[in-house]
Amino acid sequence: MNKPVIVLFDGTNLVHRAYHVLPPLAIRKTGEVVGAAFGFASILIKVLTDLKPDCYAISFDRKGPTFRHEMFKAYKAQRPPMPDELVSQLGRVRQIVDAFNMPVYEQSGFEADDVLGTLATRAAAAGMEVIIASGDADSMQLVGPDIRILYPGPAGSFASTSLYDEVAVRAKYGLGPEHIADYKALMGDPSDNIPGVPGIGPKTAQKLIEEYGGIEDIYKNLDKISPPGLQKKLADNAEVARDSKILTTIVCDLPLDFSIEECRAEHYNRQKVVDLFRELEFFRLIDRLPGGENQLQGTPDMFAVASKVETRYMVADSQNIDSIVSRLANAKELALAVSGTPEEAMDARLTALALSSAAGDACFVPAEFIGSASEGQMFAAEGHSGLAALLGDEKISKTAHNAKYLMNLLLSAGQAVKGLDFDTMIAAHLLGEKNLAIKDLVFEHFGIEIADIENILTRNGKKASFSEVQLSEAAQLAADYTFRLKGIFAAQLAETRLMDLFARVEMPLLPILLGMERTGIMLDTDLLKAMAEKTGRQIFKLEEDIYARAGHNFNIGSPQQLGRILFDELKLPVIKKTKTGYSTGAEVLEELKGKHRIVDLILEYRMLVKLKSTYLDTLPRMVNPHTRRLHTSFNQTRTATGRLSSSEPNLQNIPVRGEMGREIRRAFIAPPGTVLLAGDYSQIDLRVLAHLSQDPALIEAFQSDQDIHTATAARLLNIPPSKVTKEQRRLAKTVNFGVIYGMSSYGLEQATELSLEEADKFIKAYFEKYPRVAVYFSEIKQQVRTQGYVETLLGRRRYIPEINSPNRILRESAERMAINMPVQGTSADIIKLAMVRLDEKLKEEKLKSRLLLQVHDELIFEVPKTELGRMSDLLVETMSGAVAFEIPLKVELKSGANWGDME
Repeated sequence: MNKPVIVLFDGTNLVHRAYHVLPPLAIRKTGEVVGAAFGFASILIKVLTDLKPDCYAISFDRKGPTFRHEMFKAYKAQRPPMPDELVSQLGRVRQIVDAFNMPVYEQSGFEADDVLGTLATRAAAAGMEVIIASGDADSMQLVGPDIRILYPGPAGSFASTSLYDEVAVRAKYGLGPEHIADYKALMGDPSDNIPGVPGIGPKTAQKLIEEYGGIEDIYKNLDKISPPGLQKKLADNAEVARDSKILTTIVCDLPLDFSIEECRAEHYNRQKVVDLFRELEFFRLIDRLPGGENQLQGTPDMFAVASKVETRYMVADSQNIDSIVSRLANAKELALAVSGTPEEAMDARLTALALSSAAGDACFVPAEFIGSASEGQMFAAEGHSGLAALLGDEKISKTAHNAKYLMNLLLSAGQAVKGLDFDTMIAAHLLGEKNLAIKDLVFEHFGIEIADIENILTRNGKKASFSEVQLSEAAQLAADYTFRLKGIFAAQLAETRLMDLFARVEMPLLPILLGMERTGIMLDTDLLKAMAEKTGRQIFKLEEDIYARAGHNFNIGSPQQLGRILFDELKLPVIKKTKTGYSTGAEVLEELKGKHRIVDLILEYRMLVKLKSTYLDTLPRMVNPHTRRLHTSFNQTRTATGRLSSSEPNLQNIPVRGEMGREIRRAFIAPPGTVLLAGDYSQIDLRVLAHLSQDPALIEAFQSDQDIHTATAARLLNIPPSKVTKEQRRLAKTVNFGVIYGMSSYGLEQATELSLEEADKFIKAYFEKYPRVAVYFSEIKQQVRTQGYVETLLGRRRYIPEINSPNRILRESAERMAINMPVQGTSADIIKLAMVRLDEKLKEEKLKSRLLLQVHDELIFEVPKTELGRMSDLLVETMSGAVAFEIPLKVELKSGANWGDME
């Protein structure tokens, strides 16, 4: 009959081994370093899974000196102190051990080796087979008939291990386990600072032990040992050798209160470990955990195969589509996944749809049942009526990953999706996840590798060939795991008090953004083409002027050639050097302005080239041939502050200043019978700062409708507002907005013409005049240090793990992020709320006005002229009342036939 197995873990050794073998790892949300804890957990799981013991226990070294330190002061004295990064993880290691319900045995004055030796001896005497998991070679002396050592492979990792019995120990050392302590006592052990007998190495030690036995036997036969030099070394160091033997010998008779019953593996609770691993973000380890307790069928078995959800995947065809749709129509919730062609925005076409109504359940629906569009068609032919009804049923709650993409594809296929109330990508973003692709989230949370369904048809930007089977499998996996992710994320959103923001702001915003994208904005391509031709002539003229100033032709776009012209030939002062030569960046040329006419010409040349390539040449080519409009994509998950971003093309970055910028904006036009109407929040960030800080002076300035920059200048300079000059107001404006970004004295110096000393005085004066702002910033810094994140007024979080970085530059940058995020994030939340409420009002009043663009703090609508009056009132009323502030949210209106001439 096989003996029961107990595994004893050398906790201290395993933690150190994990710390030094594995690369650093940190929790993404908080920045807490957990690499050693992760490695330790990984070792536990591998050992328990491989060996399937009946019992287990662990031992750690306790703080404080041991009897060895008291006996020999230099014992382990050469070892450096434990790194702070490892010390900080020991608490997490203890949590992991506790989660496994693994008993911990320790003894003051002794090391973990001694505890393990005692446990192993007593367990073997009780009739158990003992396996000690340790990377400490000292443990080899414990090997016996019923005791073996699980030792790491050559690389020091437990990824590969060897079990050492008496035969293996003798093969490795040429000696039996009973003489390992004698062997080390003779040689000494540098790792523990044990001296040994000087001049005796491995071969001599082995020979002496083979011939005479242990230390005492060697000294009983000292007169027989030759050569004389070796005999003398042993004689001169007899006390050292005997003491070294004591130091290296593991104690095996400690008075421990050892209970085999409390070590039984059946006490393991998988869910307890899973909960901790989710907190630590050890997602890759969860799937490797042994199975949970079988509470209904006798004795729990932690090593039963982990209970996996049985998968029920199927592909719809003409024979079963009706029954599939009928079954899904009775579901309370569905998860959807799609695949589309690689084109952007309106041109992408649906290639696959999969639906899941439960974990492990998924159905692949070929495009023929959804509707398909041939080349050049805007919308698809009608698909399966039952499927269309299912997708359009608002009573069935629906989930998708990157839901806007899914809804866009289905709309282009002629199918509207209703009841879609959960987007796992948006949820992941709110929860602080960094990798938002479905494949990354599934791998992190389930340890399963799946294809990125949205990009399955492309590889490195090129079309790839996938079979129907591959597409079907990828889509079904995506739908299934989207369903599972919803369960995880919904719980986390509730736990972190983010569900209200998710459900009240982000999800209602999603169809609004989709509508904006699909509506697009009209573009006067003839105007842009005329501008491109005119700008091309200007660029050519500038090239000729630059060549004339340089004395010869060269490649103006080459930093190396330009650097040689400016600094070698024209002898302009060198501002900055790079590894490849002179720096000719914008900041360098700005500093050289006025020193030579060529510099001004190059700056103008660069500006025109950039404007021409980015806007004048590019935008006309991006007009959709079917809608004859320009369509951008709005992104909800790209910024840490919650601000929307725009891409393909970026319409939030159209130049504002200068005649050239205004001329480009004139190309964005309203169709006949309509006008463009814009509502712009005036100085919203500063108003938010006033609300959050509750600074009386800031609040009073806004409540009395003062010009905030003039008011600030007057306060800082101690002059009446009527005496403030344009330059002084401009400086105050720089400071007002700069403090929101955590601007330092150095930053103000760089942004203005002030000296560092003057800038420092200005910053200090600001906080003296607005003292509650200084207090608020101090509170924010303390908050982020203690909890690892900051929040907006609506609860949006930004995790800033860098706040506790030992690197000063990273730490100061983190402080600036912490100061900025609640202000900018609250402003972003406010305009999103306004968009949601405006959309509701438009539907209620059945207005035909359409929201086209959101550009930072501005909303731009296409408004029938007959609705201009009502829309103007509605815009001011809704935007100013988006949140309940004691400080008025001021909204400025502009309208016009095009974006550039709006007044």
